[in-house]
Amino acid sequence: MSRQRLPNGDDHPEAARKHLLDANALLASQRADGAAYLSGYVAECALKTLFVYQMGKPLSGHNYQKLVSQVNAVATVVGAKAARYFGPRARGVASSALGGWTPEMRYRAASMTQADASAWHAEAEGIFRETVHQMQLDGVI
Repeated sequence: MSRQRLPNGDDHPEAARKHLLDANALLASQRADGAAYLSGYVAECALKTLFVYQMGKPLSGHNYQKLVSQVNAVATVVGAKAARYFGPRARGVASSALGGWTPEMRYRAASMTQADASAWHAEAEGIFRETVHQMQLDGVI
């Protein structure tokens, strides 16, 4: 559990960590669709972690364009404490390998290649390290 756990039980940093570990296990087991799906949630939870850190309240939705826009709006103002963690990978998630992710993927037939899932996982891990992991190292969450 992180220090950012919300009253409703949501814990975006912990969820990002959990999904990253699970995506890694699925990738190692040749379960590309599941690994890619959870990799998308890693990035989503990382963005939501930044918003909660800056604003103290949750952010809803799954659309990367909108999430990045909302985090950008609060993290780029002068003196924003989240600015340090809103790096190029988090800012660019919508145009990265993960840009095609949607939560609706869970309803689709298996279609992800192992190579694509690996790319999605690598991007998610980079976003996690840039945001949640660095925030943990700095002791802010």
